[in-house]
Amino acid sequence: MPRYNLLDEKWIQVVSKDTVEKVSIKELFAGAGYYKELAGDMKAQDFAVMRVMLAILHTVFSRFDSNGEPYGFFEVDKEKFLQTGGLKEGDLDDYEEALYQTWIDIWNAKEFPKVVDEYLEKWRNRFFLYDDKYPFFQVTKEIIEKDAGGGGEFYGKNINRLVSESNNKLAYFSPKDESYKEYMADDELARWLITLQGYIGTSDKKKVGSAKTYSKGWLYDLGGVYLQGNNLFETLMLNFAIGHSENNNLLKIQKPSWEAETIEKNIELYFHNGIDNIASLYTAWCREIFIDPGRMQEDKFVCCIAKLPEIEHFDAFLEPMTVWRYNKDGEYKDKYRPRKHNANQSMWRNFGLLTGVGEGIRKPGVIEWLNKLDDISDSVELGLAKENITLCAVCMLDDGNATSWAPIDEVEDTLNLKERVLVDTGWVIRINKTITDTIDIIERVLKRFITDLLEIRNMDKSGDSKYVEQFYFRIDLSFRKWIESIDIDDDKDAKEIEWQGILKKSMKEYVDEIVSSAGLRDYKGIETSKGIKNIATIYNSFLYRLNQKD
Repeated sequence: MPRYNLLDEKWIQVVSKDTVEKVSIKELFAGAGYYKELAGDMKAQDFAVMRVMLAILHTVFSRFDSNGEPYGFFEVDKEKFLQTGGLKEGDLDDYEEALYQTWIDIWNAKEFPKVVDEYLEKWRNRFFLYDDKYPFFQVTKEIIEKDAGGGGEFYGKNINRLVSESNNKLAYFSPKDESYKEYMADDELARWLITLQGYIGTSDKKKVGSAKTYSKGWLYDLGGVYLQGNNLFETLMLNFAIGHSENNNLLKIQKPSWEAETIEKNIELYFHNGIDNIASLYTAWCREIFIDPGRMQEDKFVCCIAKLPEIEHFDAFLEPMTVWRYNKDGEYKDKYRPRKHNANQSMWRNFGLLTGVGEGIRKPGVIEWLNKLDDISDSVELGLAKENITLCAVCMLDDGNATSWAPIDEVEDTLNLKERVLVDTGWVIRINKTITDTIDIIERVLKRFITDLLEIRNMDKSGDSKYVEQFYFRIDLSFRKWIESIDIDDDKDAKEIEWQGILKKSMKEYVDEIVSSAGLRDYKGIETSKGIKNIATIYNSFLYRLNQKD
């Protein structure tokens, strides 16, 4: 018998007031305005779960308006709410306008209409975690035996990325006791199952069919970007790019994985480049996964998995929730591919990548969507101008081993600023310039001082990066407060000068601390072709360069 239906069971962790609670899918949509945010086991997991919720929204509201009425551009089946005909290109403009109106109506209502619940009920039998016919995000035993000889075993300590323990290496700092690493509650399994289909690596051996490359998980290669509002409803809506038209998305029927006629047909997509719509992308698989439908929570967790082909990465602009890297040479010359975040840099240091400023930089789709909403709000009151927006970044780090790409950690960061500032081209360009100038002065002034100091101490000059990164950490909070303080009506020159003052003051204080702890050798210095170089002379040079007019 099928059991543990994700529509009803409480498996999604959310922040409710000052506590964390678990809700079902139906409860999440019904009370989204009440919950602050997703609060799963890690941010990468929240990102994966959020995309499944967005896939539901894209599917439902590609077919129905905010009143639950089908659009008149194609037929919608009453039995399963399936779109049975494609959109004609001549209707595209009118359809897009209708989609925007749907988004506006839902945003202003501050809650999701009942058609979401009605849609989910139509597909209830596809949301069972345990089922021998159509288990959620899984395949049946018969399919994995036919496709991959039963697949390879994958254990509780593998699927739980807070543990990530292999059979050959013990995870000493696991949040789970050794005696409980192999066990997993049903709600926990549901969250990690979705995460597994997004992030896994390539260390497992079993494969389905024959393909050029096999997937490590679509989300694994993304430098994930999303917008966070004041509550979960706003967060879902801000990332619900209903008018996303890249790769002809609006001309395609939205097809989340659970709507495939059969599991076999869903698997076929990965062999025929069939991921051509955003709902399909948000529910993409990287593995055939079989979990025994008779499994009980008291049992040690084990499943069987087999690799599926990789989704093509280059110029995959159907994906709106990533930053991009432009390839100037190599196999993907003149093409864009998703770019992971740098684990050692705060996200504001890559502001240009996040906002699409600079030569060869492509703006993430969710930022394009926010710009579109700002254009709409010029004629329709959305209240966005009053909103503070949190720009969020998340990605999974790997071990750097090309034979495994094992997940080892995650990067997550946030940046708060006013919505009108984030969508204002003038401000975005000025903020990016300020950041570029900040990086430049740190390189020219601070790094030069540190390099000279290491030379005096006869130390490896490559050690200057440690001091530079310490300074970036020191000014991180100051910059975040500065960018958050910017208002659309502020004078750009005055705000830039304000930050330069903060930066130079902090840099001088940092160098003063280094000088105050200097030793005899630092003052004795070294002989150079230009005379004695000691900490006093390099400090004077530092002050000169710091106070130079650009």
